[in-house]
Amino acid sequence: MTDPPTIVKVSNHIPDDFKFSILSKLPIKSLVRFRCVRKSWSLLFKNLYFMNMYRNNFISNNNFSYVDHSCLTLDLEEPIYELRDALYSRSGERFENKVKLDWPPPFHEDDQGIRLLGYTAANDTLCLYQGFKIPKVVFWNLTTKEFKVLPSSPLEFTPPSYETVFISIHGFGYDPISDDHKVIRHAAHILSFTDSEGCYFPPHDSLWEVYSLRSNSWRKLDVDMPTGYLTSGSRVYKNGVCHWWDEREACLVSFDLSRDVFFRTSLPLYVDDDYDFDLVDRRFMVLNGSVACISTYETSNVNTPTAFNVSLLGELGVKESWTKLFVYGPLPCIDHPIGAGNKGDIFFRSKEDELVRFDMSTQMIEKLGIKHVLYIEILLYKEVLLPIGGQKNV
Repeated sequence: MTDPPTIVKVSNHIPDDFKFSILSKLPIKSLVRFRCVRKSWSLLFKNLYFMNMYRNNFISNNNFSYVDHSCLTLDLEEPIYELRDALYSRSGERFENKVKLDWPPPFHEDDQGIRLLGYTAANDTLCLYQGFKIPKVVFWNLTTKEFKVLPSSPLEFTPPSYETVFISIHGFGYDPISDDHKVIRHAAHILSFTDSEGCYFPPHDSLWEVYSLRSNSWRKLDVDMPTGYLTSGSRVYKNGVCHWWDEREACLVSFDLSRDVFFRTSLPLYVDDDYDFDLVDRRFMVLNGSVACISTYETSNVNTPTAFNVSLLGELGVKESWTKLFVYGPLPCIDHPIGAGNKGDIFFRSKEDELVRFDMSTQMIEKLGIKHVLYIEILLYKEVLLPIGGQKNV
């Protein structure tokens, strides 16, 4: 006669410390979505113990860690007679190794007013543009020096009875579904600038279009989306989606390059409730794999230290998914953020017009020895020996 089987009762209780340890390692997008699983998870962002654990994991999770610490800076130089833009490759722990790069041939005759639209590690492609009314757009491979000037589209030509056209570039990125590099932009056909009393007339005809490198052509979008107002430091690309801040509507606009879909995500009021200071700057960047909004505050007194907070976007189109993760300051010398570093750090321009790096874990500010920063853009990059596709020169 055999003994009856032993019945072991399995507990379905998981200790909070173990649950917190797992959840604190999730990206903000997943964590926001999991709030609906159970009521206790919806309150995680109010749990101080969990949030401290999440902040520590976020800072230590270096999603963009390139060993050579390579970056590009677009500096505005001031020779004797006129301002010129210069592009530098900087490497080393403190970017001490500096090499000036020659612009691609489309900008050899005119190197003023060149701007960085964006960079994708896929095929090492940098997107540059130049001009106000109808910008010239150029793809450039930093390693092979291959370049491509984007073609014109029918929207660039002023229709009969219209006075002029303005094109605004909103985003550049890589579509992983179709393995394609794309640019999203807006065309406004202007009926007239002003009336007899000097009042401005808005665009009469408003159109969006997308450029595809694979087809080497522009395609008009059948959408009803206002153009808004772009500000400096408002464009960012992440995982097949271009984002930009619409100053006029006070929301982040996102465009999915694969699905041709727009999203609008407002910022909740609690993003700005930490300080008695005034909001003076708002920038967007990818910080450790997440789209981040960095809001900077100060008073009207020029000697007052600056404070700032960092909020992460959890889900496109969901206002409540913004999570204010860090509050820093007041700090003595920073002016406004310029870009994200490769260790979860943030680059700022200082009040003395110098490039400095802020370490989020130690809250220390490091001067990098790059001075006279009147205007500067910064991009991290990694060399990739691949062509950008399409014809080599157009």
